[in-house]
Amino acid sequence: MSYSVKEVAEKFNISPHTVRYYTDMELIPGVKRDANNRRLFDDASLGWLKTIIAFRTAGMSVELIKSYLELYEQGDATIPDRYGLLVEQRRLTAEKLEEMNKQMKVIDEKVDTYYDKMAQNKKQAGN
Repeated sequence: MSYSVKEVAEKFNISPHTVRYYTDMELIPGVKRDANNRRLFDDASLGWLKTIIAFRTAGMSVELIKSYLELYEQGDATIPDRYGLLVEQRRLTAEKLEEMNKQMKVIDEKVDTYYDKMAQNKKQAGN
């Protein structure tokens, strides 16, 4: 089965511009073109896009994704290099997640403070 840019964008909840950008950056192997030069995606290219979205969401740069793809295209001899690249990205992502969890605690404290103040104001207004 093949999918259009619009269908792919809707499937992954991203903009058509983003889909085209990743294609133009040659991050999605196997994207074909129809007779009208429109991009056509198959299930394998959707798998790549899913991976790219995960990498980008985790903060991986386009350049690093390109490096990963280049390693992939070189074959199994690069598996240790790809493994190392992903282990490092996982470490960086874990650090970011830990930092975000710290920030979430601060925000939760502020939310609780304002909730308590509103409840207290409501109680005083009822007296």
